Amino acid sequence: MMSRTLPLSDGATVRLIEAGRGEPLLLIHGVGMRAEAWEPQIDALSAHHHVIAVDMPGHGASSPLPADAHLPDFVAWAARLVEALGLGPVNLAGHSMGALVAAGLAVERPDLVRRLALLNAVHRRSPEARAAVLARADEIARGEGDNEAPLIRWFGPNQVAIRNKVAHWLDGIDPQGYATAYRAFAEGDTIYADRLAEIACPTLVLTGDGDRNSSAQMSHEMADAIPLGRALIVAGHRHMVNMTAPYIVNDALTNWLRWDETNMTPFDPRALRDAFGCFMTGVTVVTTTSEGMPLGFTANSFSSVSLDPPLLLVSIARTSRNFGHFVNAGHFAINVLAESQKDVSGTFARPVEDRFATVEWSPGPAGSPVLSGVSAWFDCRLSQLVEAGDHAILIGEIKGFAASQEPGLGYYRGAYITPAQTAAQLPTGPDVMIAAIVEAWGEVLLVEDGQGGLALPEARVGREGVQAALTQLLRDSAPDAAPGEIYAVYDGAAPGRQHIAFRCPATSTDARKGRFVPLESDHLKSVSDPATRSMLDRLAAESRLGNYGVYFGSHIEGQVTHKQGAGA
Repeated sequence: MMSRTLPLSDGATVRLIEAGRGEPLLLIHGVGMRAEAWEPQIDALSAHHHVIAVDMPGHGASSPLPADAHLPDFVAWAARLVEALGLGPVNLAGHSMGALVAAGLAVERPDLVRRLALLNAVHRRSPEARAAVLARADEIARGEGDNEAPLIRWFGPNQVAIRNKVAHWLDGIDPQGYATAYRAFAEGDTIYADRLAEIACPTLVLTGDGDRNSSAQMSHEMADAIPLGRALIVAGHRHMVNMTAPYIVNDALTNWLRWDETNMTPFDPRALRDAFGCFMTGVTVVTTTSEGMPLGFTANSFSSVSLDPPLLLVSIARTSRNFGHFVNAGHFAINVLAESQKDVSGTFARPVEDRFATVEWSPGPAGSPVLSGVSAWFDCRLSQLVEAGDHAILIGEIKGFAASQEPGLGYYRGAYITPAQTAAQLPTGPDVMIAAIVEAWGEVLLVEDGQGGLALPEARVGREGVQAALTQLLRDSAPDAAPGEIYAVYDGAAPGRQHIAFRCPATSTDARKGRFVPLESDHLKSVSDPATRSMLDRLAAESRLGNYGVYFGSHIEGQVTHKQGAGA
């Protein structure tokens, strides 16, 4: 990253932080912040874009606007900035006050904006909220503002490091620049509200579901008003979502930077569905009860999660008519269908009036319907609900289960398969490798990779299964470590190879092979595999935040999912 000062046409100067090459991406922060607030996005997005983060007027090292400046004056400043950059229309992202400025620029000067992203934006506050924010603007103008109140709204109790950084910026800001910007912010939620339909470029409107002042409802209203607008709500996070949920925001911005006027999604949904169908799965019926009535649907998005505690997951479409029932019931069962139960799968996949009329079932230990004749069943208490795009992930704690000798029904490329009958003709399963991220006192265990570099302790999964392989791997490398949570699941560079990485806490830095090194970027440069190095860099960042996610994807790209409420 490089910092420099840019002169504008009116003689004012703007401080910039720049990194990367490619299509320009301009980032404007909120009131009281500075360009460094975008560091997680600068680091991630500069790999493929020319990223430019700026200090807003009166913030950091940028010249202030007159004390009586209003939102349109900040918009005019942004226009002079883009013109001075001389990069043509830019991809423009703004946070909070920066989002108001960015939206105003897209309205007033559409020739300067290629794509628009509005993070934690405000839109038509309620009379009570408007009165409160105007009162705070008056306090700030009198030099009586209390920085503690916004910090409480913005951060959860576990986000101490980020909170302290932001508090330092708020304490060091120029009082006049802060007062001017906050007054413009307080009065700016309605100035362009009636003109959002004039924004012609692809627009992402993103906020955290815990942000009361830049609410999810506001984001949906803005996205609905913008012809090419789309809303994204990040579960479990508040106002500083770009700092507290950087991987989610970075993934969202990466996808946004692929949008154009004719294709608002980077993928064709039908083609994506077909690609997902290339992964062979089993077939399950997920069941629960609501007001004493049994409910169920067919799903193949089922997976085990943990043995201790015993956890599994399944996903459900948020548009499903059963979504609310499954969330509110507090329990559900997974019924793994047998090869002879194709008709059961079809019944629970279609809009049938009474799906249970033709099947035998009985209540499981947690109260959910368990179907007769299945290959296996698991009755669960709903442990967590994780928002995941147009679906939600139900994580269940297993309260009872049973397995039979019936072979399970399979599904592949949109058709049922019967593995027991056609095993000889089916391709073999993936070559599964597990890696142990053994952590102790801020350090991680690395071993020689035989090629002059370092790697994580790793082992191939055999017939004994993942648990036995992980137990043996830890016994051979770090006997003080304990099996922990899944941290990443991804397809490797070699065809047919899948990798699973587990975070394994250790009580000491004693190791039978390899050595513990600090979990910092400088000490991780010797890790040879780029996918492993990227994973450890993420772990280092998440360790500072205390907010860990699970990565699903390939060795090149994928998605990090954080638990609902994590860090909030």
